Amino acid sequence: MIKKSIPHIFTLLNLFFGCVAIFLAFSHFFEAALIAIILGVICDFFDGFLARLLHVESQLGVQLDSLADMVTSGLVPGVIMYQMFVISGIHSTDFSLEFKQYSLIFTIVPIALVGFIITLGAAFRLAKFNLITEKVSFFRGLPTPANALFIGALPLFVQHPLLTDLKAFLLTPFALIVIAILSVFFMNIHWKMIALKGFDQSNVWGIIFLILILLLAIPMFYFLGLAAFVGIIMSYIVLSLLKNVLGF
Repeated sequence: MIKKSIPHIFTLLNLFFGCVAIFLAFSHFFEAALIAIILGVICDFFDGFLARLLHVESQLGVQLDSLADMVTSGLVPGVIMYQMFVISGIHSTDFSLEFKQYSLIFTIVPIALVGFIITLGAAFRLAKFNLITEKVSFFRGLPTPANALFIGALPLFVQHPLLTDLKAFLLTPFALIVIAILSVFFMNIHWKMIALKGFDQSNVWGIIFLILILLLAIPMFYFLGLAAFVGIIMSYIVLSLLKNVLGF
């Protein structure tokens, strides 16, 4: 019984860190929120890894994993993108609704709700992923954890001292809407993306592409810190698409 519960513990930790990330994102503690996402992604990796290692894979684990991912890799990026719209300087709107002795007053940034299309896109991808039964050595589209890392690092990226020239462009409603749409697109694209899990070691070109990603990641982390996840995920997408175009 304990053996079967170990992967579930990691899955629930993934969900816990997702909940923490939501609170931190609403409080504009973006660096702490990204760290929570990273911890959630690590737990997400280990729950599946341990389930296979201990031979305790189950349908309960599959469903629980998707529910946890829906929060950490689905809802959290939507919340962060909403907050990105807020800090871009868009004016908020006050709403007031009264009915007899009841009153409801709240403030919202209507256009910022566009950020939650990332959450909808993640839900669609996770639902499709649950229907896949074949064992393959690649991902179809950008994995939701990778997308969560990208969106989670975006506030740090636009605020980084080395990237001040990009801030004026990226921190605009138009740019944020485009990023949100592209996020949904790449999560649900049918092209093959490089995968670490179940990687085919006989695929020489696949190994080369992974090495290239790692080589690009080192200087990015050195100069940008955690904001480097934006560049790393972008490099991952570009190299994966290049791999598809060249047929490697």
